[in-house]
Amino acid sequence: MRGIFAIITLLLGIAILLAGNGLVGTLLGVRGGMEGFSSGVLGVIMAGYFSGFVAGTFIVPRIIRSAGHVRCFAALASICSVTVLVHGLFIHPLVWLVARAIAGICIVGIYIVIESWLNEQTSNEQRGHIFSAYMTTTLIGLGLGQTLLLAGDISTLELFALGSVLMSIGLVPVALTRVKEPPLVDTHRLGLGQLYRISPLGVIGALFAGVGTGAFWGLAPVMASGLGLDARGVAGFMSLSILGGILMMWPLGRLSDRFDRRSVLAIVSLITALAALAGWWLLDIRLQLIMLTGFVYGAFGFSTYALAASHTNDHVDSQHMLEAASSLQLLYGAGAIIGPLLAGSLMQWSGPATLLPFMSAAALVPALFALWRMRIRPALPTEQQSEWVPQFATSPAVLEMHPDSVEGPESPPEGDTMTDDRVSGSDQERAADGNTS
Repeated sequence: MRGIFAIITLLLGIAILLAGNGLVGTLLGVRGGMEGFSSGVLGVIMAGYFSGFVAGTFIVPRIIRSAGHVRCFAALASICSVTVLVHGLFIHPLVWLVARAIAGICIVGIYIVIESWLNEQTSNEQRGHIFSAYMTTTLIGLGLGQTLLLAGDISTLELFALGSVLMSIGLVPVALTRVKEPPLVDTHRLGLGQLYRISPLGVIGALFAGVGTGAFWGLAPVMASGLGLDARGVAGFMSLSILGGILMMWPLGRLSDRFDRRSVLAIVSLITALAALAGWWLLDIRLQLIMLTGFVYGAFGFSTYALAASHTNDHVDSQHMLEAASSLQLLYGAGAIIGPLLAGSLMQWSGPATLLPFMSAAALVPALFALWRMRIRPALPTEQQSEWVPQFATSPAVLEMHPDSVEGPESPPEGDTMTDDRVSGSDQERAADGNTS
């Protein structure tokens, strides 16, 4: 019973914390536009967050080794809360860039600690359920944060203070949880060349999922505000997009278990591209229609990374799954840095609406690549596909909760051959011959 209570409090804490982080991410885009920051500058600031996020996966484990989980958690929590207030106190692009990068390091560090504690409290039987609940909680927290844009005056320090308060309160359930110090998860990654040989579509899907959704998270509030939506409209657009992701992620994932996952990924990516393009076209008819296209974009676009990761798992031996998934997270992070940089420059050059065709192009690449892979390689039998689970790029620690990572397949006796069509990380020769998709 104590273990279940600990898990609930940890999930509650991360939901509140992400509500604050979601509020701040959207608030910065709207407030930056009000302060006269160009789209290019805001793109650099938003890319700074994802840069810090990626850097934190390398930096934070070293801090944990020297100071321990609890001290590291307390330090990162304090710094993160301070960075939120710094944005409201010092309205300057350089200050925002540095503060946002530091916030990215802190957030991924908080993820690592919370996910390590969750993993410590999760039995093998509960692993799949807790993993799914945690991933769903992240979207719910971010969605709630968007609605808080209406809770105060954007032009003052008020909402920044609210974001800081939420992050501080969200840390209380975590700090008070009586969980023993978890072991530090060592992060190992497959080389990108080796990963591409194993699953080309997984690599392309993860990278461009980062490009598209990174641009969305960083610059969609800037676009919506620049197009003329007020705070209520911006909050509605972002909330509906996240709601779409919450509602459709499970049905799409289950659908991919029953059919060739490449075809599902291709269709999902194509619908994502068409939704963004339709939003661009509908702007000339009625601005409010962008709400509908935002819902459709989120419903399909937020599933792209999970589908790409699940497709990769279909071809990776379970003993190498954590390494492959960690590499995919790094690819997603790299894409999330590139996306706001490129999209911000385009928006500065040709207007805020340019974000929509940019997101469309980012989704179209994996769609076309999946169709090409389907033409040159046969599908993996559906009974040999791994079971889909919802996934987001949070931290490497969460991968320990992935249900497929609990027990790897037993090694066959000497002289026997493997009948499983999955590719292990060391089985490069067969991957190089193109037997994977």
